[in-house]
Amino acid sequence: MTRTDMHVLCFGASITAGWSSYGCHYYPYATRLSARLADSLPTSHFSISVDGLPGDTVLHGKYIPRITKAVGNNPRVHYDWVIIQAGGNDLGWNRTPEQIFQALKRVWSIALLSGAKVLALTVTEHAGASAKNMARLKAWNELISSHQEDGFFTADIAKAIPYTEMPEEERKEIWDDGVHLTKVGYERMGDVIADRLIEMTKTLPRMLQGRMKL
Repeated sequence: MTRTDMHVLCFGASITAGWSSYGCHYYPYATRLSARLADSLPTSHFSISVDGLPGDTVLHGKYIPRITKAVGNNPRVHYDWVIIQAGGNDLGWNRTPEQIFQALKRVWSIALLSGAKVLALTVTEHAGASAKNMARLKAWNELISSHQEDGFFTADIAKAIPYTEMPEEERKEIWDDGVHLTKVGYERMGDVIADRLIEMTKTLPRMLQGRMKL
C-alpha cells in the first residue's frame, strides 16, 4: 500500500505556540490539526512541528534567522508545508503594514525556496483595539490575503475567529485574555487550518502529496 509522508511546520509567535493562561498553559493549534488530518487522510503519515516564539517580531526580531534555521541549508526536516502567522506583534510596536510586509515576504521566500508550500494565516484582532489599530490590522490582513505567488496559499483566521463580532458567551469560551485563545479557541483554529488543507487536497490533490513510500 502506498503511504504519503507529509512534514508540516507551524511557524509564528505566541499564538502558534498556543500561549494561554498568561503562559501557564500551551495548547498549540497543531495538536488539533494533526488529529483532523489523520482522520481525513488516513493513508498519509503526518509529522507536525511547532516553532512559536512568544513576542517575536518580523522586523528587528528573529523570524528570519528562525525560518532560515528551520528550512535553510541542510535542514533536519524537509517540510512539505510551512504554516506561517506573523505581524501581530509588529503592529503592536506601531510598525506600518507596508514595512512589515517587505520583511514577511522574505520569510515566505525562504520557506518557498526550500521546496515547501506556504500557508499564510491572517492575524486575529484583540480586545480594546482602537479604530486606528483596527484599520491597520485590516490593511495588514488584506496584504496577506491578496498576495499571489506559486506555492503560496492563505487561510483567513481573522474572519473565522473574530473578537468584536463574536457573541459574548462564545467569546468567553474561545478567547483567553483578549489577545490569545483558550484550548477550545486553539482547537477551532486548528479546525480552520485543517479545513483549508483538506479542501486543497480535494480541489488540487497533487498539491498535498508529500514523499511517497511503498
